[in-house]
Amino acid sequence: MFANLGVLCLTVHFAAGASSSPVFFHTQDSDAWVNHSILIQQRYKRVLLVDSSERPVRNLRVPSLDLNSRTRVEVARREYKVSASFKTLQEAADAAQGGDLIAVMPGHYAGFVLEEKSSAGDHSYIHFKAFGEAGDVVIDRPSRNPDWMILLRATHHVVIQGFNIAGSNEPGSEPSGPRAGIMLDGDFSQTGRQTHHIVIVGNFSHNHRKWGLHSRDTYTVLMQDNLFARSAVEHSAYVSDGSDNYVIRRNVFFGSASGGLQCNLDSVSSFHDLIKNPELKDYPKEQPTREWAIGLMKLATEKFGEDNFPDGRGTNFIIEENVMNENGRLGGGSLNLAGLQDSLIQNNLIYDNRNHGIAQWNDQNPYDEVYAEPGPTSPEQVKGPDDLPLWGCHGNIIRNNTVLMNNPGRAAMQARNGSWGTKMRNNIFINDQAYSIEIFNTSIYRLDAAFNVANVVSYVNNAGDDNVNEMASSLKSLAIQLPEGPNTKTGITQAKAAQEFVRYGNEPWVIIEGKWWRLNPNRPDFRPSADSKLFANWGDAANIPERDLAGNKRNGASIGALAPAGNSK
Repeated sequence: MFANLGVLCLTVHFAAGASSSPVFFHTQDSDAWVNHSILIQQRYKRVLLVDSSERPVRNLRVPSLDLNSRTRVEVARREYKVSASFKTLQEAADAAQGGDLIAVMPGHYAGFVLEEKSSAGDHSYIHFKAFGEAGDVVIDRPSRNPDWMILLRATHHVVIQGFNIAGSNEPGSEPSGPRAGIMLDGDFSQTGRQTHHIVIVGNFSHNHRKWGLHSRDTYTVLMQDNLFARSAVEHSAYVSDGSDNYVIRRNVFFGSASGGLQCNLDSVSSFHDLIKNPELKDYPKEQPTREWAIGLMKLATEKFGEDNFPDGRGTNFIIEENVMNENGRLGGGSLNLAGLQDSLIQNNLIYDNRNHGIAQWNDQNPYDEVYAEPGPTSPEQVKGPDDLPLWGCHGNIIRNNTVLMNNPGRAAMQARNGSWGTKMRNNIFINDQAYSIEIFNTSIYRLDAAFNVANVVSYVNNAGDDNVNEMASSLKSLAIQLPEGPNTKTGITQAKAAQEFVRYGNEPWVIIEGKWWRLNPNRPDFRPSADSKLFANWGDAANIPERDLAGNKRNGASIGALAPAGNSK
């Protein structure tokens, strides 16, 4: 994906696939990705009004949608005549066509299901937008499918903007209600399609049974400026089943039982779904081997086109400028990645969680098992990628993230189960209890780590059943650069780092009150002090994002998600 990555990328190439294969735009600039991938119309064909009141408006001034603007100030530019009015979201969804705005007035509503609309496409999105003050439009009852509040099933070119998608689960209560606030589902086994070209922007999805958002069988999705919070059983948000080509930026993942953002592309679930498709009915029953899985992928590529079916891998993600806070009392990872490949993870702030910081692995799938456990014991056993797990995280750039934690048995940055070819630059990875950086024997291959700040670095063998022991030193020769030595600062605890930040602390990032949320005015300020000896005026300036977590332009090399105070503009 990235020209400066300098690592091999393990890709399964087969015979020429169907012409329907999607084409992804590869860049390190998420604004450029939006400009090339998300082509929203400048003018709506119709305005459909959803209003539970007795006197719906007849005309409506509609603000423009600028997805690359960092301000939340909207300017009304056009006045539209309302084409039709409805009492429910489902009625409007059924009537909608490509190019329509579904304008939803303040009130409490049941959710909706949207399926295939052949009229939708580039410059012809279906845009669901909440009007009124933040939180005035509340979806607090499920759609006609009781598992989901909003379900986009095997559909495409849709915007969901500004809704308070409210579950009913409170701390200590028995989990109940719909599984998720938003579900993006290709339902490939039944439809042969994926859900794609979706924008989820400025929503508050919270207190759901399992997830604020869940997706599977998807590609080309923008998740931006949302708060996903307080999931009772699992993750704030969960991307799965071979989804590709996402930008996930400027969101907050807060206060959920397990992961903050889980991108588990899940080979097992992908293949269980895939093989149910009628086009593959003659393929042999599942065998837990790499050969069986590769054979299935080869046949599916011939039938559907490359990247056009759930394949247990996710490529071309940009995950940036997000905050993960107060997640993980039941475990998992604050940013949990399985099968994510050739992607960029940068400018994320992860603090005061109870689980792993950034975890890369392969979801312990059976097709990789003989390659992952126990893994190599000498460099001679690794001649190349074919000797390592296939569905780990490969070729990712992880740079300028800040991870602060104090969790035993966890890691601030972990690469295991064939998560090789990681390029790590300019990160703060601090865990007060072992370990800060943990590299497994199946993930040391082509590791390129430099200019990071950490506490303890560990190299381990995978002995199965989550038992580990020290990696053979000879395997370190498989790395390009190790996370140790003069280009890495180690032995740094949170106590040592605290005095280097403008304002250190564990206060929550957001305050949830009433119908919406706001940034906590007492949240910590993890900008390094201008004179910080640990974090300021140091790092790899050739491998650094142009801007930091706050959107400020970086002025020279710097470590972590935020540029030093006085060193940005």
